[in-house]
Amino acid sequence: MHKRLLIYLLIFALSASTFACLFPYPIFSSYTNITDKNMVEISNLKESEISVETDNEIKVLAVDWEVANAILECYTPYRLIDIKSGISIMIERIGGKNHADIETIDSNNTMLLYEIYDNNLSWNRRPVYIEYSDNVFLCASLSGFPHGENKGENNLNGHLCLHFKNSKTHGSNKIDKTHQKNIEYAFKYKNKIQNVL
Repeated sequence: MHKRLLIYLLIFALSASTFACLFPYPIFSSYTNITDKNMVEISNLKESEISVETDNEIKVLAVDWEVANAILECYTPYRLIDIKSGISIMIERIGGKNHADIETIDSNNTMLLYEIYDNNLSWNRRPVYIEYSDNVFLCASLSGFPHGENKGENNLNGHLCLHFKNSKTHGSNKIDKTHQKNIEYAFKYKNKIQNVL
């Protein structure tokens, strides 16, 4: 009787450990809506960061909005580089569902934002790079008119909109063609990024 119980326990333990090795994560978990394609992009982005640390090669990536949404953290400073003027400002993400809502980190960076827009902040879209990490830059498009909520003390009466590949506007819930053209422009001229660094 004890031998049989011991054999059953041994079989159960082996089965459980084999199952745990084959399926280390919860099978029915649905904590993310990121697709397999997006996960590949995120993995490739992480790998590019690792390779950048070893070879100092600059990477310019046009990632999908779902990827940008997953990796750009709120209230973390990022450098935004306006491609046409070459001016850099420090921004942080404060939210955004269809695209990133951002604001400058302080009033000094707001003054630089005004320089980008020739002292007249507007809805005009501008191609930009976001420095995600050392030598890794994301192609994006900035809309420079402050509106809505503002969380920082930066003399900016509202937040700005930052679009990525396939992101949408909050109002129409549609992809904005001008933003997408700016992102294509940023990616097309990625070899000239040294000119704005």
